[in-house]
Order: sequence, then structure tokens, then C-alpha cells
Amino acid sequence: MQLPPWSVIVSWPKPNYVDPVTRGDALLILMILFSILVFLAVLGRYYSRIVIKRWFGWDDSMITLAWIFTIGMNAAVILANRKYGWDRHLWDVQYEMIQKASMIAFAAKLLFVGASTFTRLSLVCFYYRLVGDSGIAWFTWVLHASMAFNISIGIAFTCLGIWLCVPVQSYWVYPPMADHKCLDEGTTTLIIGIINCVADLLTTLLPIPLVMRLKMPLRDRIGVCILLSLGIIVTVAGIVRTYYIWQSLINSWDETWFSYPLWICAAVEIDVAVICACAPALKPLLHKPFTRMTNSITSKLSSLRSSSHNSAAAASQTPQNNSNKSTRSAFKFPFAKRSGGESIWDGEEEYGMLRLAEKDTNTTTTTTTTAQMTDVEAHPLHGFMNGPTRMPSHLGILKSQSVDQEVQYLTPQEVQGEAMRTPEALEIR
Repeated sequence: MQLPPWSVIVSWPKPNYVDPVTRGDALLILMILFSILVFLAVLGRYYSRIVIKRWFGWDDSMITLAWIFTIGMNAAVILANRKYGWDRHLWDVQYEMIQKASMIAFAAKLLFVGASTFTRLSLVCFYYRLVGDSGIAWFTWVLHASMAFNISIGIAFTCLGIWLCVPVQSYWVYPPMADHKCLDEGTTTLIIGIINCVADLLTTLLPIPLVMRLKMPLRDRIGVCILLSLGIIVTVAGIVRTYYIWQSLINSWDETWFSYPLWICAAVEIDVAVICACAPALKPLLHKPFTRMTNSITSKLSSLRSSSHNSAAAASQTPQNNSNKSTRSAFKFPFAKRSGGESIWDGEEEYGMLRLAEKDTNTTTTTTTTAQMTDVEAHPLHGFMNGPTRMPSHLGILKSQSVDQEVQYLTPQEVQGEAMRTPEALEIR
């Protein structure tokens, strides 16, 4: 905490140490709520990885470190505002609390940097598994660069937080030490906040161009992009936090009062970041309940449509006994179960998910083409029209279908007449 000059201190009102004006209990309620949500998200991730998937990766290790820093950050925020005067005006903070208030702020900054850095590293490690063995060399190098960038800024921000003042303890010692030097805390923290927002946005949008280029159904691509774009919420929270950095550390000397929303934004940003980073890992855990729910809703809608259709048919007395077919609802949810396991939403392993999706699409296309070629080659007139060794062309297929339709409607007398004709005459016809 940087204390204001004497010209500002003498302009303050008389301090109220007995019953000061405070910000209230909103921060405490939010911290308890988000701490529970983060705990449940990480616990669900562990259950999904260890119990369901029976696998634990580097991204899980990184999110564990991020969770430890996040819990420490939430505890520091609660202590700072409930015990060390960060919920009141600076002139109402008692002198014996100033040093402890500065120490808790020093620790909170380092915890924030650690939590945000390890959360981004967890996402990058997840992207590595997402395209595992896919052969997409350029995207692998992009991930290498992203990993190096996040590690570099994490180390740089930690060093800036520690050595903002020289000697280090001069940041929190009160009364201020003689012969100490400090960087401008407001400008430094603002620059760190802006770079942190850019890093969050880049990490969030990193796999989106690759996903949109895959040969997958559009609905599946949009679903994957939505899942991977949850980090945009974190970026928005970071932008709000950066505004309050300017408000509390640059625009005003009443740091403890205007930092109250800054504490909230910083803690919520980290908590939401960890929750969003755990969202892809929760897919196996939530897949079956969502599938059952959507299938139940779809079946009920189908039965309602079928009953209404039958009622309308009975009212109009239109016979449909021989032509009725089972009515199926066209309403489908994005997470509805699909036949054949063709969708990445159907709970398969995330490793190589993008590669498998593209491979399955290509395999389906190849199988369809092969089936069409086999049907044409099996046609009785295929050898006569195209020769025994020629591959069927589109024109050949059309000719085969035309001759097939013509022969289908010949009478027995016409068949005998056709048998007496020469092949040249048949071809002319």
C-alpha cells in the first residue's frame, strides 16, 4: 500500500475508529459461494478423471495448483476485508492495521498471479491432449508458443510483485523505511492487468479456428466452440477488474475504499476461471444425466405430437391404418444422444478428440462411396455397358439406372423380342 502525501492526508475528515462506514457483507457472501462452487467443480473433475476415466493428466495437475492458489486468494480477500480494514475509508483504518493490511495485499497479488497462470497452463495442456497424435504440426507449435508465453508472463509478474519495492519489506513496513525505492504501484498493476486480460483471451480463442475447420456437423462444431469459449466470461471479469485498478490505485488516494470492488472482481475472476477450466472434464460426469433428461423430454414431445396427430386423423375420418408410421419429434437438444457414436458429445475420451472427429467423418464418406460403387458393379448390365475393368462413372450409373427402369416394365412378349435383337440394336434403342 502506497500512502498519500501529507497534502492529501490533511484534507481528509476526522477518522472514525469506533463505528466506521463499511462496505457491508456482500464480499463475504460471494467468497463463500464461489469457494463452494470451485470446490465442487474441482471435486467433480477429480471424480470424472480418476473414477470414470481412470486417468490423471498434466492439465489436472495444473488445475490442482491453480485451485490451491485460488483457495489462498479467497482466504486473503476475506481476511483483508473483514480484519485488516479493506472495507472502509483509508482515514478510518487504524495505524496498527496499516502494516498488516499492506502484507495481506502483497500476498493476495502473488496468489492471484499464481492462480491465473496455472489455470491458463491447465487449458494449454488440455489443448495438447485435444489434438494428440493428430499430425497438425502448425497447431502444436502454436501451443508451444502459448505455453512459453504464459510461463514467461507468470514469472515476470511474480518478480514484479515481489520486487515492486527495494528492499522487499519496505512495501508493508509502517512507518515507511528510509532509503527505499518503489515502482509506481498503480501503473505497474494496471499494465499487469491489461496483459493478463489479453493472455486470458488468447488462451480462450486458441483452438476455435482449428475446430471450425474440421469436417464435422455444424451443430457439433458450434457446441465445441461454446464449450471452449467459456473463458470469455473470465476475460470480461478481468476487464472490469482492470477498471477498478485504475479507479483505486491511480484515480484516488482512498485505496482501501475503492479497492473493495477490485477485491471482488479479482476473486470472482479466478474462481470463474477455474470453474470454466474444469467444464470440459465434467462432460463424462454430466453426459448420462443430460442424455436421460433430453431423451425423456424428446419422447414426451413425440408422444404428444403423435397423440395430437391421431386425434386430428380420427376427427377427419381419414383412413391411415396402412400408411401410419411412428412419429418422431424433430426437436433435439445439443447434448442429445446420437446414433453410432458419431459425435464428440457422446462421452468418448478427449485425447485426440478433434482428430477422431475428422477421421470419423472421412471414414463415413469413404464407406458411402464404396457402397455406391459396389451396388453399381453388382448390376447385371454393368459389365456389358462399361467393361469388366473400368471404374463406374456418373454417366455409367445413370445409364445403368435408365436401362434398369426400362427392362423393369417389359412384358414377356417384349422380352422374347429383345432376346432376338443384336447388341447393336439394343444399344441404339
